[in-house]
Amino acid sequence: MDNQIFEGFNSGISEFFIELRFNNSKEWFDKNRKRYFDVVKEPMDRFAFDMNNELCRITGIKTIPSISRINRDIRFSKNKEPYRDNRWVVFKRDSGEWKNKPVVYFEIGADYYTIGMGTYEAKPIYMNALRKKIDANTAEFERIVEKYKNSAYKLEGDKYKKAFSGERTDVVNDWYLRKNLHLYYTAPLGEEILDRRIFDFCLKEFLFLMPITNYLNEVSF
Repeated sequence: MDNQIFEGFNSGISEFFIELRFNNSKEWFDKNRKRYFDVVKEPMDRFAFDMNNELCRITGIKTIPSISRINRDIRFSKNKEPYRDNRWVVFKRDSGEWKNKPVVYFEIGADYYTIGMGTYEAKPIYMNALRKKIDANTAEFERIVEKYKNSAYKLEGDKYKKAFSGERTDVVNDWYLRKNLHLYYTAPLGEEILDRRIFDFCLKEFLFLMPITNYLNEVSF
């Protein structure tokens, strides 16, 4: 791609995803393949590479964008629809598999976009190491996560029903009891996705998420 400057998503992206949702077949997709490249793939590629360059420049941290494929892996899935009706990009900090490592991400669908950070499928060994890191300096962790408590972001992930031993505040326990975790913000699609506004907003939000993302990436396991 010669010009990697993102200038907005295509106004037809919502319509494309809606049509794909109701025509999820290879026959329909083959007929709309060029439309997919023009309306969905190329804008998403530009967003990912432009954003990655900005994140690297501002933070000094080398990241690599990894963009989801439109094709779904249906080999082991009960859902046999061949295509996704959304796209996402994660900004990982090294090569290789990213799903059990903390990342920031952006996702766009037919009627929403999501900005967030977290682990897609954290391994127990990682979460146990995170709890040890929290216990080593609970005040530091609480100071970092306190800023997200009353923000627009929602913390999710399966939790243990039984509390771990030790005294911790509710703010810390909300993270400590997780088996997996992600912090995210979702909004309906608006006109801001059609130009540079969505890029500037996402960049600001990624930087807002950077303190906890850095902390989680420092966990040794």
